[in-house]
Amino acid sequence: MAKINLIKNNFTSGELSPHIWMRTDLQQYRNGTKEMLNFLPIVEGGLKRRGGTEALTTATDAIRILPFIISHSICYLLIFKPHQIDVLDSNGILIKNLSTPYTAQDVKEISYTQNRYQFFIAHGKHPLAWLRCSEDLTNWAYDPFDFYVPPLEEVTTPTLPLKPNEKGAGKTVTLTASAYAVYDSTKRYQVGDICHHTISGTRYYFRAKKITQGNTPTLGQPAQGGTIPDEYWDTTAVTEAQAFTAADVNKFVFINEGIIRIDKYVSPSTVLGEILLKLSTDIEAIGNSWTLKQDIFEVNLGYPRAVTMYQQRLVIAGTKAYPNYIWLSRVGDVTNFLPTVADGDSFTVSASSDQLTNVLHLAQSRGICVMTGGSELVISSQNSMTPTNTSILEHTSFGSTENIKPIKVGSELIFVQRGAERVRTLLYDYSIDSLTSNELTVLASHIAKKNGGLKEMVYCAEPDSIIWFVLGNGKLASLTLNREQSVIAWSTHDIGGTVLSLTSLPSTTGADRLYFLVDRNGTVQIEQMKEGLLLDSAIKVQVQHNKACIVEHEQIGILGDEVAAYYKDSNSTYVIPILNREGNVLTIDCDPSVHEIYIGHKFTSRVSLFAPELQGSPATSSPSIIKINHINLYLFESLNPTVNGQLVELKHFNQNFFVAPQPFTGNQRVEMNGWNDFDNFKLIIEQSEPLPLHITAVVMEQNINDR
Repeated sequence: MAKINLIKNNFTSGELSPHIWMRTDLQQYRNGTKEMLNFLPIVEGGLKRRGGTEALTTATDAIRILPFIISHSICYLLIFKPHQIDVLDSNGILIKNLSTPYTAQDVKEISYTQNRYQFFIAHGKHPLAWLRCSEDLTNWAYDPFDFYVPPLEEVTTPTLPLKPNEKGAGKTVTLTASAYAVYDSTKRYQVGDICHHTISGTRYYFRAKKITQGNTPTLGQPAQGGTIPDEYWDTTAVTEAQAFTAADVNKFVFINEGIIRIDKYVSPSTVLGEILLKLSTDIEAIGNSWTLKQDIFEVNLGYPRAVTMYQQRLVIAGTKAYPNYIWLSRVGDVTNFLPTVADGDSFTVSASSDQLTNVLHLAQSRGICVMTGGSELVISSQNSMTPTNTSILEHTSFGSTENIKPIKVGSELIFVQRGAERVRTLLYDYSIDSLTSNELTVLASHIAKKNGGLKEMVYCAEPDSIIWFVLGNGKLASLTLNREQSVIAWSTHDIGGTVLSLTSLPSTTGADRLYFLVDRNGTVQIEQMKEGLLLDSAIKVQVQHNKACIVEHEQIGILGDEVAAYYKDSNSTYVIPILNREGNVLTIDCDPSVHEIYIGHKFTSRVSLFAPELQGSPATSSPSIIKINHINLYLFESLNPTVNGQLVELKHFNQNFFVAPQPFTGNQRVEMNGWNDFDNFKLIIEQSEPLPLHITAVVMEQNINDR
């Protein structure tokens, strides 16, 4: 029989899939666990019990929560409901109600981006919109986005000639269409040909009486005693040209290398407009040489479903009619999509791939990352992006899932692969001069599969660089990600209700603030995770000391069965027994000196460790019988955990038994009994009471025998 002490002081691989529980050759086996519930693996190597959540306010009918971030110190929450957005401050206090056209299903599908005081909202069935606030934060408004010049599509190329009377940019111009072309002295006219010619400011129509070339039409030749009719031309009455309708207002005319927006309808042959791009000349354009274009975004053609900002350009993409098109605005003017070849002006890019090219998301990573249903492409350029130097290249072909916005973590872009069960990265690899993609779920693929896939994700940079996920069944998962320290650690979390949505806000100091929409027994609440809390949906309440100690609050009725209570003083944390519960009233066992306590939903933090492996490849200890005589549990400021269901007493022998224990830091030796084989090994550390627990290491005193 051999005896050896094995230390586990690193949990940086998190919870591992049962598919790899026998991969004892992996370093992740040594650093991973069978189960990790309501624990957070931290970069330093240990495990800490996650913070509880504070109940801020109710949010009836709320579906989604999004951030509105102006600066680290100025942040708001946007609560999306059917046909409504509630603007709340970071403490959950209502600022403004705004009406919207989005149904409950629409809310789940919107894409968004923010540019300072402007929050852009994209949905394929609704016009692009923006939510704005004034710089003094007093005025809030939601409106359809007002394009100065929208992306355009060609409506028609009329066969009629069209004459502008101005050519300078910014001027008001009259556009006059003709049923026939202006007289051209270089053209050879056949008998019966019709043209028009302006004499003394008036337009006249002429029909050729004979074959002619170079004979300008006249009203008649002056002569002694009267007028002699024109030898070559007769005047004729011609029906007015049918070039325009009232519906053409706000459409655009591309003529003589310039662009004109139609502002007023005058007649079928005449409209007024503003010259947006200077015309090269104001001469009449012949038929088929000018075009009429309209807004490409409308009900039948669809609206953009993806939006982002890049280098002071608004970037939109993915309509029903043009699913692979990406439109970039003019630099510094998000309303202007006027297409030219000038460096700072708008232009359009088309995603092309042998995979699905329906654009689902837009993001930034060494250019504009275009996430489609079948591939990942990047729009980039050597310098500033212009219409003439921009290229789009496919880098990977995994495909992205709908409705889960990619996030940036350091230099990596994190996205959920189509199927909504795998999480991947996009990261630039200098060795191949391209973006590469690595899977982050490869060792923990079971988490998404057994919980209904992934629904949302959000990133908290402080203090531990954690990506949080909403799972399909309303539970949570976390991924502690730190490339510098080789930390890729998954954990699962259950906060007692059904999580509908989540978001995060930065802070000026300390941890990023994580918010949830949680459905608790039919009541939707906004809750914030706080590290110091030890219960979920927690609130602070006053204790009434009469004949019995009573607390009363409407929150009690929302919490369900797992209600618990505790209080803190300067020395320690104390669990308060609940003697009775009737509706919103709790009778508790409480010292008369305690006047304020926390109540909330109790949760259990649990970690299940792997059997120790004495690997010396190709040798293994797995067929052997294992006995753990003792474990040494290293803790930091912790109270009363259990090991395999047995309470770990943290009082020293010289401490008064009747005095509440102080948070314990150090090593506690725990006796273990019984032999186990490798497959049935059990070592579970739990904390089910509202008490702190931070595990820094576990040392196993191990005996091994042959069978």
